[in-house]
Amino acid sequence: MTGAGAVLCAALLASCTGLPGQQDPRPQVTRQPGTGDEFDILVSRQNGYHYPPFLRESPAAPEAQSYALRALSELGRDARTDPAAARVTSMRQEALESSPLWGRAWLVPLRQGGARTALGVDDVTAVEQLRTEGGWYVDPALGDDGDAARLGATWAALEVLRSLGRRGAPKTADWLHSLTRTPRPLDESAALACALRLLDQPVPEALTAIAPPSTHDWATLTPEERAARLNDTHDHVLIQEAAGRRPVIERRSWEAVLRAGASVLSYEHLYFLVHILKAAGSPAKVFAPVIERLESERLADGTVRDSHSYVGSPETSLFVERLRALGGRPLADPGLITALDRDERTGSVGQDAVERLSRAALRRVAGKGGPASPEAERLCDAETVLPTTVTERNATRWQRIALDCADAGVRISAPRVLRWRPDTPDRAVAAATVVVGMADAGWRDRVPPWITSGRLEGWARHPESFASVYDYTLVVRAHAVLGVVPDGALHTALARGVSAYEGCPGLPGLFQVGGGDTACDLKTTWGVWALDRQLHGRVGRLVARVAGGMGRRAEVW
Repeated sequence: MTGAGAVLCAALLASCTGLPGQQDPRPQVTRQPGTGDEFDILVSRQNGYHYPPFLRESPAAPEAQSYALRALSELGRDARTDPAAARVTSMRQEALESSPLWGRAWLVPLRQGGARTALGVDDVTAVEQLRTEGGWYVDPALGDDGDAARLGATWAALEVLRSLGRRGAPKTADWLHSLTRTPRPLDESAALACALRLLDQPVPEALTAIAPPSTHDWATLTPEERAARLNDTHDHVLIQEAAGRRPVIERRSWEAVLRAGASVLSYEHLYFLVHILKAAGSPAKVFAPVIERLESERLADGTVRDSHSYVGSPETSLFVERLRALGGRPLADPGLITALDRDERTGSVGQDAVERLSRAALRRVAGKGGPASPEAERLCDAETVLPTTVTERNATRWQRIALDCADAGVRISAPRVLRWRPDTPDRAVAAATVVVGMADAGWRDRVPPWITSGRLEGWARHPESFASVYDYTLVVRAHAVLGVVPDGALHTALARGVSAYEGCPGLPGLFQVGGGDTACDLKTTWGVWALDRQLHGRVGRLVARVAGGMGRRAEVW
């Protein structure tokens, strides 16, 4: 493909280094989960850290979505989708921001799957406005008006129009036929043949006479050459199909590539390989691992997530380690140390003080423990990093940094705390944050005397007052730190304010943000688990009771 086709295949050309049997020169860490706990599902293939669990309920970007749904359809699977209107609007906006023509082409499988609002009559008008007097279409996103770009844009435009029950103008067919007289690169020939097919025009013999690319020298190819070989093979198949012929390729070689990479290749790779091998007549068993992977990535509305594209962070991994600690699990994680080393080696380390401290903390807890590093000592001693005076406004920052210092092995000094009245939910949370932070830092005896259990008791019994589950858990944790033993009324409040938010897809022990936000969150889960430890398992028993009433077993930790 060429022109806009190059835009469509940009991810393929950039990421074909992931094809089996070659070295990847990019600064990435691809590691298989190895700790044996539920957090392994959150390990990023992009950089080796953990990524936030809420990403698992986010659909893939429109281009990747398009490839995945096309692959499912070609494999005879149910590719129907029923996304909410807001999700369709979001994907449509993202697609059109990338390209007014190819973006609409990416939306075709979504519309065919049932999301009818992904494309409509207005798109016919918008596409036709991009047709020139000469018959070809121009995609403003390409910034190129040569034959290659024109062919790619025209192919995309005709696919969109065809999906909406419209056909291109006769001038477009005339222009396409005029190009068949000149020999062209394989990618341009593929775009030309596909465009002719969409207009029900014959594909000239000259276009089909090109021999299929060979794979006999696959082992000697560079990553860039392998990317080109896969691309060329797909183009060859497209040309033969457009001409009504069955392509003849080295099927066994490409089947081996698919077998080795079905679980790790991008959706673009998978679609190209599925399309090539389906056209060549590969048996159904060849595609079993592809089907298993794609179906495992389906969301409730039929769209797919793209977990291979999620990027993790040291901060997220640090919360995973904190949860492992609360669950009594091993903290040593060589994969995280590898990711940290890779960042330092490649210069991918941010210079922000808080980020550096998080990395120091993660290195210590995921490694062999031991004393704090000199850098962590310096950072935790700097007032610009860790405030020495805590106010209503900086209490959250102070507690977060103090927790990082504790994980980094640094014993901090007790801060000075200015007084405020905890007479609103936000002020109550700020006061509770101070109590919890002081307790976690080993300064429980230095909690300001004006923060009392009596001042927090009313708030602890009314979870509906808070914007999130995490905020509520802070208040109840502070209430418990101050010596209060939960009674029946507080148990009832906990069932409303915490237990009701337990459970996430694939991660039943995690908790949702709350306050109208159903996203799964590690920090929220850490707050709940820490509260449960303080209350000697009472929260866990409440969760089990609520889950039991829903007809399922709750194994929270």
